[in-house]
Amino acid sequence: MGVLEVAKRFIKSSSFAERAALNICERLPRSFWYRVFCGPTFFHWLSFLKESEYWDKDRFCNYQFEQTKNLLAHAMNNVPYYRKLFSDIGFRPQKMQSLDDLKSLPYLSKETVRDNPGEFVDERRPLRSFRKKFTSGSTGIPMTIYESRESHAAFHAFRASLLDRVGYTLNSREVMLWAFIEIGKRKNLPFIRYGNKLILSIRYLTGEWLSQCYDMLRKFNPEFIAGYPSSLCVLSSFIKSNSLSSAKKLRAVITYSETLYEWQRELIEEAFDTRVFSMYSMMECAVLGGECEHSTNIHMYPQYGLTELVESVGGHREIIATGFTNYTMPFIRYKTGDLVTGFNESCTKCGRSHKTFKAIEGRVQDFLVGRNGELIPRLMPWIKTLPHVLRFQFLQEEPGRAYLKIVRGNAYTDRDTHHINERLDEMLGLMSTQIAIEIVFVDHIQSTASGKVKMVDQKLDMRHFL
Repeated sequence: MGVLEVAKRFIKSSSFAERAALNICERLPRSFWYRVFCGPTFFHWLSFLKESEYWDKDRFCNYQFEQTKNLLAHAMNNVPYYRKLFSDIGFRPQKMQSLDDLKSLPYLSKETVRDNPGEFVDERRPLRSFRKKFTSGSTGIPMTIYESRESHAAFHAFRASLLDRVGYTLNSREVMLWAFIEIGKRKNLPFIRYGNKLILSIRYLTGEWLSQCYDMLRKFNPEFIAGYPSSLCVLSSFIKSNSLSSAKKLRAVITYSETLYEWQRELIEEAFDTRVFSMYSMMECAVLGGECEHSTNIHMYPQYGLTELVESVGGHREIIATGFTNYTMPFIRYKTGDLVTGFNESCTKCGRSHKTFKAIEGRVQDFLVGRNGELIPRLMPWIKTLPHVLRFQFLQEEPGRAYLKIVRGNAYTDRDTHHINERLDEMLGLMSTQIAIEIVFVDHIQSTASGKVKMVDQKLDMRHFL
């Protein structure tokens, strides 16, 4: 069955009652929608975020100290892992005098959480009473996360606060690129349209379906488009390579969940003729931030959690996070694996006393390893020079050797291969003697369970090389 026929059948199979209910839901006042789906916790956080948005540094510091102390007391009393940890090292939250006391606690690794998820959950309630989520394993370490309804509501309040910076509201016309679309027993649907939302499945961003997605997007006429950077780049490349015009003037393209590389930002902005606005968050509910409305610097919400920075590879710093909103499964001094550059204590553009970063550069897993254990500088920035490549991914299984997997476009030729090899040698410089990178052509690059595409499929244990 052709793609167009699939779309037509899907439209016909959607019951009138189902579509009518979704339309009514979307057209309800914003406050009613949040009250039904998020409860009063949403409004508490939204009000607090507005009140505290321009607190000074000292007031935020006092707030974070009290929140950290309360979280640690809860963890000691109700979470098995922390109860044992605090007992073993003689740590007493009630004796904390400043945030510096937190440094006596060890960092929390992803492996520890993955191997003992039940030990991190509030023991006063059964696991089935919490929302259960799964990380995609983009670092090679998938995890099970438990979240309370209150924490879920808090996330939506922070998201609403953040996207208000670019004029987004629940009533905005929005196209979303999503991993999986399901309604009842119908799974893996190509799209769904209800009210002012059009959701397109990224599973269908190939071949003939790309043209259909583009036509639907144009007809829908959105104000915002949101999705993973990797998926947005596929659509952007299609638009540019076919010399197509984007939809009417968009207010912004919103990216989330994956690292946004500068070459991706340029490609998406060129295709859609608008700014890219990047969010930063994680399933673990430990940290949340997003760009300033006056620049591309990332603001970290001090109300959402405590952000520490530790020195890492190549002059980068790694984010260590302690989240304030999810008492169900607290993450305390959690090593995120996310690397940042250009750190500042506040933003001179907007006046908020938020920690800011010039860029979140990716993850430790994004590095390659030379034959003697050297860390190879990340090669992502030059990928924009591959005009006839649909998708790509580095794969490394042994030090000193890696593969660049490429899904070729129709216009790809041997000249492109020669050009890519030249650029690899140029970017590696003297390091080219430490690693051999072989180009291999593939028909498909596997996504993670949530639909993400890893830039580097790193099979080595990076802890041995840091």
